[in-house]
Order: sequence, then C-alpha cells, then structure tokens
Amino acid sequence: MIFTSDFETTTFNKGSPFDLRNKAICLGIQVDRNAGEAIFRPFTENIQQTINEASLLVFFNAKFDLHWYTNIGITFEPCKIWCCQLAEFLLSRQTLSYPSLEEVASRYGLGNKLDIVKLDYWDKGIDTDQIPEAILSDYVKQDVALTYSIYLKQIKEFSNRPIALYKLFRLCCDDLLFLLEMERTGLPYDIDLCLKRSKEIEQKIEKIHLELKSVYPDIPINFGSGDQLSAFLYGGTIYEDYHEHVGFYKTGIKAGQPKYSPKIKEHILPQLVKPIRNSNLLKPGVYKTDVQTLQKLRGRASKKFVGPLLELSKLDKLNSTYYKGLPKKAKEYGWEDGIIHGQFNQCVAATGRLSSSKPNQQNMAEECLDLFKSSFN
Repeated sequence: MIFTSDFETTTFNKGSPFDLRNKAICLGIQVDRNAGEAIFRPFTENIQQTINEASLLVFFNAKFDLHWYTNIGITFEPCKIWCCQLAEFLLSRQTLSYPSLEEVASRYGLGNKLDIVKLDYWDKGIDTDQIPEAILSDYVKQDVALTYSIYLKQIKEFSNRPIALYKLFRLCCDDLLFLLEMERTGLPYDIDLCLKRSKEIEQKIEKIHLELKSVYPDIPINFGSGDQLSAFLYGGTIYEDYHEHVGFYKTGIKAGQPKYSPKIKEHILPQLVKPIRNSNLLKPGVYKTDVQTLQKLRGRASKKFVGPLLELSKLDKLNSTYYKGLPKKAKEYGWEDGIIHGQFNQCVAATGRLSSSKPNQQNMAEECLDLFKSSFN
C-alpha cells in the first residue's frame, strides 16, 4: 500500500515545526490511487494504523511532513520514504534547488495547485486556522493528488536513468531520516554565555571604532559602508548630510520656531593606503574593501589601518552570527526551548553534498564552539 500525505499548518516562519506558535491544521491523505481525503484536528489514531500498514510513504517535502507527524505523536519507522522534492533535485542533476510542488507538477504536465488559499487567504495575512474547512480540504486534496502523480512520473524517470541514480536516491531517503533526528534534537546552547560575550565584544568594537575615528575626528565615517571605507583608505569624498539654520517661521503653527534647510557637506580625504591592482569597482574612484582584498594590502600604513579593520570585521561577524545572532535567531524562529534547530539541506548544493543553514552548523567559528552543549550529558 502506498500512502501519500501532506500537512497544512499555520504559517509562522513558513510553518516551521519548531516554531512553538505553529500548529498542524489539516492533513491530506491518499491511499494508492483512491480519492484523497482531508482530516482536521484533532487527528485520529487511524492514521498511525494506516502508516504502519503502508509499504511506502510518499511526500513532496518529506522532512517537513515527517517533522509534523512527530509533533502530533505519530511514528513512521521503519517505513520506506519517497521524497518527491529530493527525487526531482537528483533527476535535474542538482540544478533545481528546492523545487516546488507547483513547478514540478507543471514540468510533468499534471496541472496546478489551487490558487485560492494563497491568493485569498495567506497573501492577505489570514492564517491557515482561519481558512474555511471546505476550501482548505479541496486545497490539501489537490496537493496530495499532485504529489502522488509526481511520484508515478518520477518512477518512470528513474527507470530511464542509470540504476546508480535510483540507488543514490534511496540512500538519500534513508539519510533523510537521520537528518530529521539531527534537526529535532538540535544543538543546546548557552544563552547567558552568548549575552556575556556579546557585551564584551561590543566593548572591543567600540574601542576600535574610536581608534579609527580619531584619524578624522570631525568627519562622520560609516566603516560599515563600502564606499566610505574606500574613501577612508584609498582617498575619496564622503558626503555629510546636515541642516543649516536659515531663519525662523513667521506664520502657522511653527511661527517663531527655528527654520532649517537640508545641506550636504563634502569631505575630500587623502589616500592612506595604495589600492591593489585591478581592485577598482564600476563606481569611479571606489575600490574593493572586502576582507580578502584588505588581507592583500601591503605597507606600513596598511598595517596601521587595515589590522584594526580586519579585527573589526571579525568581531562584527562573531557578534552578529553567534553571540547576539543566536539568541536573536531563536526568538525570530520561535525556538523557546534553548535549542538551535538548524536545517540540513539535501536539495541545495550543485555538487550533491549536504549543506546546513539557519544557522550553518557545518562551518562554525572555532571561538564559538564552547557555546554549545551536548544533548546527551
């Protein structure tokens, strides 16, 4: 028995199963080629029995739906999984990152999703739990029908490709179950240590800013702006917006109040560091200021100015990505359990390798590794 299903959930952070504000609203299911049905909360135990009897579970985005099955207390091991999104990524030779149900269905000439839910509800800020059940029911049954039809098309596609590709797909589906557990377990992190480090690093950043600003104490330079940093290092013009007092209002509700006119002051800066060859940008007089370019600069002057700039860039990244960034991301994504539930992506890298995002857990700064604690202590 082939069991195809699809969850419709509330939409905080795209329906993330780890955002505690979200809840599953409707489940579309289809057994073999039979007509699908929509099941609304509360979900029944019959779903578990049907899954236990299935020889294959078919989803479009399997990881998303399996996370939601876990959320409502349904288990699915040791079931065999078919993820249509993952299959299409491999069939496209890793050129179609995270293909959508709509574009894959269109590619196979299977029809379209029902637009009414997106256009008349989601796009207007109406969440899934406020959509009439009859409309949501039709929507989810169409999604399930399209998913099953895509599955049938993909079987034929794999049969026309080398057998190694299908074996790779089956292996990736097995891997998916491990990634599912890794995302759900997540990485516990020390929030208090994050906040402590953030304060320390902001003090260091402020000290470097004061050091750099002392070069031109009367000129407001934004060292986060590539154009202004270029002018600071290689020479150029920095424009300062200000308001000049031009008199007083004589009438109206502002009568007697000072009157100002917007003005722009030009600050022409000399060259402190010679730019490297071919580092000029399309904008005349502006040169590259990225970290890789700064590291190539040479000379006594470059050591005086570039060293602090590189340190500033490093500290800014550590703070924004980890010390301040992790608690901010946790709040944004609704992770209220002190655990980071990052994503592991099978449908992104053109090389077919696994990638990680929100945050990237495969390439964390060494200075920040002590923020994380084991889940198994």
